[in-house]
Amino acid sequence: MKDSYLKAGVAVSLLTGKVRAHLNEAYQEMSERGERGDNPVVTVLLWVAGIGIALSIVAALVALGTKASTKVDNVDLDGK
Repeated sequence: MKDSYLKAGVAVSLLTGKVRAHLNEAYQEMSERGERGDNPVVTVLLWVAGIGIALSIVAALVALGTKASTKVDNVDLDGK
């Protein structure tokens, strides 16, 4: 049982070292390339806002069309 704990502890410490090395490489690459300038959160917010505005416009047009349709349906064009 002690052997498996020792193996697990060694594996975790090796994994931690690998993760730390990978993060350091990523930070170094980011500092070399610089800021890309696009923030994915802002991009998603803009897309959601744009889609929301488009749906609002469509809903308003459908409401106006329905209102106009009911007014036209009540008009008697026969003149009798």
